[in-house]
Amino acid sequence: MDEVQFDEEGIKFKYLSNWREQNKEMVAPNCIKALVKVVEGNPSTITVYKNDAGEVNTVAELEESFKENFKKQSWNIVESRILNLNGMPVYNIIAHSVIGEDGKVKENIEELSEDEKRITLENNTSALLNDGSMYVIELMHFKEFPYAYNDYLALMDSIEFE
Repeated sequence: MDEVQFDEEGIKFKYLSNWREQNKEMVAPNCIKALVKVVEGNPSTITVYKNDAGEVNTVAELEESFKENFKKQSWNIVESRILNLNGMPVYNIIAHSVIGEDGKVKENIEELSEDEKRITLENNTSALLNDGSMYVIELMHFKEFPYAYNDYLALMDSIEFE
């Protein structure tokens, strides 16, 4: 499969050509790349945002605000950690949201019986700092269909800053 090179906004990375571009302006004003891939009827998205880092100097300073934001949005945080990506510190947070067969997000999975059909939406978000900017790379996919996860890891591994 061919790779596509992204080189804009001070960041470079590669992604597989089977990801389709979305209209980034429809996602958010600070979105610099929006990708979607559908496998077996299950969509996955990778979205890249660029923000001014403001007073933030280290990725460790991001942890509390990210966790608070995820909790406000009813995400269940599975992991929150700082990783080393090719010599760069990266803040990574993984969170789940359980959706019942009624299509509604269940804040407490205790609300669901063992027999009730459900699916888990996984949000895997990583944040990097470079030259006064914060880059946020977000993978959204269904945990039960993890096909996009390896593509996300390959994209992350290919990141370079200009």
